[in-house]
Amino acid sequence: MARYTFGGGIADYLVTNRDGLWGVAPGAVVTFYSDADGGTQYTDLLDEAGTAVTQIVADDNGLLPVFQGPPDVTLMWASAGGVSRVWLKARDADTAAMTPGSVRDWLNVLDYGAQGDGVTDDTVAIQAALNACPMGGIVYAPGGSYRTSTTLSVPPGVTLTSTHTNLMTVPNLVDPPCYIKPLATFEGNAVISFLDEIDGGYATISAEHRIVKVMIDGSDLTAPGVDGIRARGNIQNVQLIDVTVRQVTGAGVHTEANAGKFPYSWRLTRVMVDNVGWHGFALEVMTDITLIDCQAIGCGANGFEISNAANSHAIGCRSEWNVNNGFHLTGDWAVGTGSGGMLLGDCSTDRNGYNGILVDATGNPPIQLDNIETRRDGRNGGAGGGGYAGLACAGATVPVIVGLLTCYPGVDDDGTQENSPAYGFRATGCTYVSVDAGFLHADTAGWSDAGDNTILRRGLNIGERVGTTDVYVDQLAPPTDVAGNLNVGGYLAAASGQSDGVWTLWDVTAKALTLGSAGGGIAIKEGANARMGVATLVGGTVTVANTSVTATTRVAAFRQAPGGALGHLSAVADAGAGFTVDSSSATDTSTILWVLFEPA
Repeated sequence: MARYTFGGGIADYLVTNRDGLWGVAPGAVVTFYSDADGGTQYTDLLDEAGTAVTQIVADDNGLLPVFQGPPDVTLMWASAGGVSRVWLKARDADTAAMTPGSVRDWLNVLDYGAQGDGVTDDTVAIQAALNACPMGGIVYAPGGSYRTSTTLSVPPGVTLTSTHTNLMTVPNLVDPPCYIKPLATFEGNAVISFLDEIDGGYATISAEHRIVKVMIDGSDLTAPGVDGIRARGNIQNVQLIDVTVRQVTGAGVHTEANAGKFPYSWRLTRVMVDNVGWHGFALEVMTDITLIDCQAIGCGANGFEISNAANSHAIGCRSEWNVNNGFHLTGDWAVGTGSGGMLLGDCSTDRNGYNGILVDATGNPPIQLDNIETRRDGRNGGAGGGGYAGLACAGATVPVIVGLLTCYPGVDDDGTQENSPAYGFRATGCTYVSVDAGFLHADTAGWSDAGDNTILRRGLNIGERVGTTDVYVDQLAPPTDVAGNLNVGGYLAAASGQSDGVWTLWDVTAKALTLGSAGGGIAIKEGANARMGVATLVGGTVTVANTSVTATTRVAAFRQAPGGALGHLSAVADAGAGFTVDSSSATDTSTILWVLFEPA
């Protein structure tokens, strides 16, 4: 319980009427009550020296000296012996309600005994403030280094806030002492936790926790697996705003199941996880989560480990220098109407050990990636190679839809280690992946299709570049592999007019192939083993060598220029060798045109 300060201010002098004004006579005895009329007298007071008193005496100038009111009382009615009383508000109760004896909704941890001096164990004091805070209230930790020895639990509906959060640890960079810093002897699985209704014993679903402008510094931790912030079970509508977690030995932010139920519908804005021992963000079945401007850097596993985040968004997030993947979208995303995919937009990666982004999720909902920048991933301990990519899709059964994707290779900031990643984009064993546009520059290949994907669609606007950033080979217009049906509404205008594949018209109308312009026609290449040509009958016969002839080839022979005694023409195919054209006249010397057709 906290005591609040009264007196020492002009508003505290006005307690009795004198000549139409409120004031206090020198030496007046002032007593305090819980109501303007009647009520209970407050006698549990402390004077300026901390001595217990029941009343306060005005000084020679009629001023009330500084004193402490009863525990948890921020408003009192004061009387100097007159017929009426005037209320006094505690000087340090800025957000107190305007009724006597009310509990403040903004609690300062220093009032509960916290020191913030970087030495004292402040766990009990901070937890006391959190426990005393009413729902909708705020627990405030002024700038300082608050040491803790066990997990702090933020109750539902309570906000824990401070004044400043650093972004990341950099040698010789200013580091304001404003954080919660667990002691080396810390015991617990997280520095801060949210408890669900099961573990917390709450009567309703646990929800509406807030952490704002709070930094957790785990640099002194020795026990493994200590998370920065952990939530277990059905905990809903949490907000983390301007939060930094650095150097804890577990995950930065970790959500997990309890009795088959998971956290739900969180909003994380400007959350930095810096050099933690495990995943930066370890999110298990977190439906409806939104991550905005969040970053994971230097983490011991994946930057973002997201296992089934149905109907969720990650916007403007960064994942850099993590030991494994930058972003890992994994797990079973289900197949029912309650399942859903995820949008990853305007996000970037840099120098992660494995892939910049790895998608190996199963299920039916589509995962959408758009405006993605990958850079220098696949570091692989500095060795490069390893088959890693800026974006890798491996065994994903979810449809993966990619809008704009770029990849740029590189080495460490000091110029050492090998160029990576091996690939800008790589797909292996996936059900459906579509990449619309991008520029993919990588060490081995910009685009890599393992050949075992069911459908892999490559858009028309993807350029490739292979090699280092300064010595490279452009592949800016490779063959476009649609790998599926290309449906075009309206006309397909192909300026190059070229095709290196079989065309099939499956329209059943009489005009399945129409040449619609006057003067338009069909041109067939002539020459050795071609499908059209001319030959001259000698003695009424001619044999044409042509290895393209099959057992079912239909040979159409037409008289081009008559010669000799004309006769009727017939043709016989010889598979793999050619065909023979005969005339019914042994003296027919006409020049004939022949065309080869195959049955569909």
